[in-house]
Amino acid sequence: MDDGCVNVRCCDLTVCVGEATLIEGVSFDCCSGEWIVLSGPSGAGKTTLLRAINGLCPPASGQVWALGSWMPGRSRKEAAQAWRRTGTVQQELALFESMSAEDNVAAALRRRGRSRPETRRLARAWLERFGLEDKRGEFPHALSGGERQRVALARALAPAPQLLILDEPTSQLDDGSARIVLAAVKDLVHQGATVVMSSHRGAEVESLQTCRIQLEAGRVTQVCS
Repeated sequence: MDDGCVNVRCCDLTVCVGEATLIEGVSFDCCSGEWIVLSGPSGAGKTTLLRAINGLCPPASGQVWALGSWMPGRSRKEAAQAWRRTGTVQQELALFESMSAEDNVAAALRRRGRSRPETRRLARAWLERFGLEDKRGEFPHALSGGERQRVALARALAPAPQLLILDEPTSQLDDGSARIVLAAVKDLVHQGATVVMSSHRGAEVESLQTCRIQLEAGRVTQVCS
């Protein structure tokens, strides 16, 4: 395949859980510097599609190309390489509960091989950017839902990933915090990152997105560029 700058490609993708078909026949490309937003009602398949791109939901049929390798079929080495270049925020957030906010962000930077001084500097800078400079020593259980979400976003964005997979990343944020986060994502897109995200903030994201894909009952019903 001549993939060029394509970082994500879904080819007639179908995902099933048990006898239920959650995604059916979905195809699209997302290149470097592009921002695709998935929209649709609850249960449309947005989270399942993001999980499939992230390698967490194996296809029943079809394929997913992500950062240089196909699923199904990629090796553990290929999977590890893709994970190191991917930033993810799921609805569950999955922060390390035994680490402070700063250490959660620093852990992601260390995995990318940053030096200890640079790791601390960047972790603190991202927490400050998201209005959490006074929370950097707090553990997740002591943070509000919106604060936890901003820590998860700082952790995902700080290493400047090649691919960002974001599932309702601003769902717990007020409008001001959401604008700050979306501006940070936009900066990464301008640097060449690929973003695939779901969002309920259609109006706020509309001016930023490259393309919107509407899902209903696991199928693509509309594509708006």
